[in-house]
Amino acid sequence: MNLLLVNLTRFGDLLQTQPVVHGLRAQGHRVGLVCLENFAGAAALLEGVDHVAALPGSALLAGVQSGGDWRACTAGLMTWADRLRGAYAHDAVLNLTATLGGRLLGRLLAANGSDAGDGELRGFGLDPFGFGVNADPWSAFLQASTRQRGCSPFNLVDLFRMAAGVGGVDPVYALRAPEPDALAEAGTRLAQAAPPEHAGYVAMQLGASEERRRWPVARFAALAARLWRELRLVPVLLGAGGERKLGERLRAALAEDAGTSGPVGPVGPVGAAGIGPVPCIDLIGATSLPQLAATLRHVRLLVTNDTGTMHLAAGLDVPVLAIFLATAQPWDTGPYRQDCCCLEPALDCHPCPFGAPCPHAERCRQVISADTAFHLAHGQLTTGRWPQAGPAPDAPREARVWRTLREADVSLVAATGPASTPAMPGRGFMDLASLSGHEGEDRTRWIRLQRHFYRQFLDRAPARSGGQPDQAVRPIRPPQSPCVLSEALRARAVDELYQADALLHLMGEQGGLLKVRPSDMAKSRFLGTVSRVQALWDNSALFNVLGHLWLCESQGAGGTLDSVLALAAAYRGLARAWLEHLSPSA
Repeated sequence: MNLLLVNLTRFGDLLQTQPVVHGLRAQGHRVGLVCLENFAGAAALLEGVDHVAALPGSALLAGVQSGGDWRACTAGLMTWADRLRGAYAHDAVLNLTATLGGRLLGRLLAANGSDAGDGELRGFGLDPFGFGVNADPWSAFLQASTRQRGCSPFNLVDLFRMAAGVGGVDPVYALRAPEPDALAEAGTRLAQAAPPEHAGYVAMQLGASEERRRWPVARFAALAARLWRELRLVPVLLGAGGERKLGERLRAALAEDAGTSGPVGPVGPVGAAGIGPVPCIDLIGATSLPQLAATLRHVRLLVTNDTGTMHLAAGLDVPVLAIFLATAQPWDTGPYRQDCCCLEPALDCHPCPFGAPCPHAERCRQVISADTAFHLAHGQLTTGRWPQAGPAPDAPREARVWRTLREADVSLVAATGPASTPAMPGRGFMDLASLSGHEGEDRTRWIRLQRHFYRQFLDRAPARSGGQPDQAVRPIRPPQSPCVLSEALRARAVDELYQADALLHLMGEQGGLLKVRPSDMAKSRFLGTVSRVQALWDNSALFNVLGHLWLCESQGAGGTLDSVLALAAAYRGLARAWLEHLSPSA
């Protein structure tokens, strides 16, 4: 089958669909890709894509917003779609973009130019009335977690895989290797800029999508100085052209550290060992995407914020030391590569919610020291292993430090593993193991419980309008190990789950009465209970991802009362299984 994958996301998210492409190919499909025109260069890095269609989204949007003729823009879009169909005759569309624009485009392309009705549309779609529909619970959860990233216990790549229907295929995140000529050119460029006595390169990405998600330049500079003076590794600065001022600030900080004055060029001079200016190769804004990929293959480590460059390095099998601040956390956007290292501030407020001002003056940006980063980098660079980061006195618990690993290896370090956990849907999920003594804290244990329960809950058929309400749903099995949450968190979760269980039971009773004796009053009471369930989860810090998930699924099932009741029964099964585990007698 010829599948057309629609992904209208940014650089990093686009690269993270590589395991989806691999999975689809493993299932015997050809894969075409629709991406935004300004990220078509990134699409060229994906392995196994048979055809790339670049959507001129900016031009189409500008034509509408600038007072242009919307009819001409629509005609342009239709012409583009016709050309795509002529170049790549797709049989079905898999849309992984949950925005309204992505859903509209998916529906347009799935129609395949036929007046007979829509073709197959997987992932995120629209019904004939313009309401959003999701192909399955995993797609709905992907949308919910994208809006509330701090609530997702799954790596985004695994959500992409499950939503795409390739979760049963072992994930392979291997991007296309740079061409030999590009590798040679990048190697020559670095060698000519580096001092002769260097021992290699460490790349640094100073920028991030938001200022509050960026580790301070001064910390990068302190780390760069120690890497050079103690290991003779040259820092190589990477990033987009808009981040050039960050590079200038880092070079100025290195010059000040060496006691020099005046302007510093992209590559500083070298003094005697341990003293003098630190060399720095500044390539910010100076590499195309293929050149960036080739440069990364020459470095021994990338130190970065949560960026697209991080995902590029992971796909090229380059070791990564990544720092996650503000709204970013490694559980859902960490590098999808075995044995990378992720740091996040050890603060109760981290990660912070989207769209909310920080009440702590962005304290998280200052918590992680350059000494901690160097300690971890030094261990990896000298022994090939990430060292433990605490709770030894010389390694303060200022950061939660995680090592990425495939779940098959989690039983070696995690509180719950294959020995105590039933077989789960999907294969090879990315997990994290604590290097800083944070495995036993409530936050980590709660994330692991979410992974256990949601993974089973989401692996079910969607509740469809007009579907069979008596469709069998596999029971959710609690962990075999006892509950290890603190009493305060356990009691809080139990209270909210009891409320949900009672409301969902009431919904079932009201729905049964409504079927037998339909009336406006009965309908009003039933809908009121539906809203109370929504409000309960929306206002919960523990279960708020279920608020958006319930909203998506209840709307999709809203065509018939039976479908809504079947959905409520599934959610009640989740609540009762969770209660069984959290009960003091369990």
